[in-house]
Amino acid sequence: MKENIKTRNLVITALFAALIYVITAFLHIPTGFNGGYIHLGDILIYLSAVLLPTPYAMISAAIGAGLSDALSGGMLWVLPTIIIKPVMVLFFTSKDNNIICKRNISAVFLAGIVGWFGYYLAGGIISGNFIAPLATFFMELIQPIASGIIFLMLSYSLDRIKIRKSIIFTSKII
Repeated sequence: MKENIKTRNLVITALFAALIYVITAFLHIPTGFNGGYIHLGDILIYLSAVLLPTPYAMISAAIGAGLSDALSGGMLWVLPTIIIKPVMVLFFTSKDNNIICKRNISAVFLAGIVGWFGYYLAGGIISGNFIAPLATFFMELIQPIASGIIFLMLSYSLDRIKIRKSIIFTSKII
């Protein structure tokens, strides 16, 4: 039984990593600074964070978003991405019966701020200048706001169809 749970978690982790990669790499809007772009892959990162145990969600976020950077010409951003995206997962919980709970609503805001500010810091370090990333600082707010709104709407719908009961996810790490 434990092997089945572990295998299921690994398969779902791989599925989320692949979906995060596809959504991030192919559905994005370039911002113009150092090859950066606005994408909706964070929706799937948040969704993996509320459906998978935390370590698995962190892995799917790092692999999916990191691959997107690496294979879309943003090699420079791979290291910041594989640090920032898993940290964003830490604010969510997969232990509540519903996806929409106080912690996950707060997590949308906290993860958005961490991502937004994390990429500003990374841009400053990469460019060697913390003024240059300010050119897109406020434009970069579009991603966490849009991702957060869409995630909450999607989560509400998933809660209505009781996704957590129909697909048995476990919060236990095996």
